[in-house]
Amino acid sequence: MSDFNGNIAVIDVGSNSVKMRIGRLGSEGKLLIVRDETEVTKLGRFVLSDIQGKNFKRENFVKTIDAIKKMLSQARHASEIILVGTMALRAADNSEEFLNAVRDETGYNIRILSGQEEAEYSWLGAIHDISKSEDDNIVMFDSGGGSTEFVFGRGSKIEKVTSVSIGAVNITEKFFSKHHEIIKRRNIDQALEYIAEKLHEYGIQNLCENRETVKIIGVGGGVVAMAGVKSANEIFMPSNLHGMRITQRDVRRQIELYSSLTLRERQNIIGLPPNRADVILGSACIVHEILKNFALSRHECFCTVSINGLRNGILIERFLQR
Repeated sequence: MSDFNGNIAVIDVGSNSVKMRIGRLGSEGKLLIVRDETEVTKLGRFVLSDIQGKNFKRENFVKTIDAIKKMLSQARHASEIILVGTMALRAADNSEEFLNAVRDETGYNIRILSGQEEAEYSWLGAIHDISKSEDDNIVMFDSGGGSTEFVFGRGSKIEKVTSVSIGAVNITEKFFSKHHEIIKRRNIDQALEYIAEKLHEYGIQNLCENRETVKIIGVGGGVVAMAGVKSANEIFMPSNLHGMRITQRDVRRQIELYSSLTLRERQNIIGLPPNRADVILGSACIVHEILKNFALSRHECFCTVSINGLRNGILIERFLQR
């Protein structure tokens, strides 16, 4: 990395939340995180219409722009501010209206990332400080609100990338829309079956050359929140969850926990950020099927949690370019 020592801010406008990370280079060229912010705005909760198509709900449209403006104010002293958008902005029919509104109200343009770009940035951020050898067979998944990105690689080199249209928000809306109630077992089974079919449709299992030696890295707010529940610390500190392992058994236990509680009760689970209580079951179902996909019959699969993904990858790229 270069000797540039100014701060760079990256704001990620996602399907479930707006996230900002501000970073700078330390004295030894190491990326240091100055500030991390997340605000849940649920932009990807679409209104569906036969006439107008798939549009953002007006309330969430406004709430998301307000969150962006707030984060821009917090990042006003940064040398560079980068805004990116992911699945929600790729999918909505009124994305252009949203982009124009952000530009008119803030003066900033949002760059909509393709699924390929999103996956590559997540990979760069996730593996940056994960111990690995160049012979490691690695699968990284980044499960967000509207999609899950997969990157397959060896060591630090990317070999294959794919994006699957399953995320915590769309799974919740499709199967757990009555999330104020205790979830019925049949709804969970239907969600798991649907996710499994999607993973099969995209050939995820076949993209992994050797499941015997695969190292799985999980990225995204959902898997980090699940690590928080496993740690059971009353104060949610993502930095303390980096590198934690989540096993298939952990995921099964958490699915049973979330589905046995109402939304209000889930909001009181120790270690779970309350603003993720409504979509955490959807996240857990996705992680369950991903691990099941790569598991071998004689032992259970696990993933290593990384708190660094898309925003970290963009920061690393920008500092390398300077």
